[in-house]
Amino acid sequence: MNIKRILIIGGDTRIEYLSKALTDEGFEVKQFDGEEPLKTAVTSCDAVVLGLPCSRDDKTVDAPDIKDKILLKDLFHIMGKDKLLLAGKMSDGIKAVADIFSVRWVDYFMREELEILNAVPSCEGAIQIAMEELPITIFGANVVVTGFGRIGELLSIMLKNLGANVTVCARRSAQRAKARTHSLHAAPFSYLGECMSSADIVFNTVPQCVIKRECLSGAKDALIIDLASKPGGVDLDAARDLGVKVIWALGLPGKVAPVTAGNIIKETICNIISESGE
Repeated sequence: MNIKRILIIGGDTRIEYLSKALTDEGFEVKQFDGEEPLKTAVTSCDAVVLGLPCSRDDKTVDAPDIKDKILLKDLFHIMGKDKLLLAGKMSDGIKAVADIFSVRWVDYFMREELEILNAVPSCEGAIQIAMEELPITIFGANVVVTGFGRIGELLSIMLKNLGANVTVCARRSAQRAKARTHSLHAAPFSYLGECMSSADIVFNTVPQCVIKRECLSGAKDALIIDLASKPGGVDLDAARDLGVKVIWALGLPGKVAPVTAGNIIKETICNIISESGE
């Protein structure tokens, strides 16, 4: 089956730009608005694209602009094995339900090219927040970045290029060694509290609680920007008690650069379709 007709359901601003980008690539794209029966819309397409994340409760499609909730199980029942599902951040539960209905699915958020390119607007957005919130320049600021994955690495390099004094806290010795090759300071997490005590800004990229009360108590003057997905990397209750300002900056690509983010998803989806031979 050649995929020519794509139905988009839900999503945020970047998905609106994704629709235009896919149309420019030659696909026949339709955005579901809830005015016609779901079965009619799905039957007339070759593939269904959901937003990022595709669901916020593992039960319904994330589609805030559509009046009636769309149950994932109803969508999957209509799709069956004849349609391709392209969705972002599919939980294990959603994948399991899709498998029950024999839906062919791909989580485009897990694609490496999307993760690499999506790091750019995430990092630019994080730096923008810091510039807006702080009374000092990034140049000369003492910055701690926790984690040295794709976002942590790119963010650290960007900050260094802006003149910040950057210390990377990472668990693995290989990550710390890599940080040093970029002329960054590096330390294990056992030194995080000490590093934070002199920090102006702390950026967290680790999606588990690594910035705990003992670290926060010595960093009361620092701005903490948490870029990690849920459950986040900061003890928010402790930060509140201690008066430490924390900004949990979720979904930055869609907020600060929706056109770029939409084009990144478009490129990823086109790669998936091309590689599938459809």
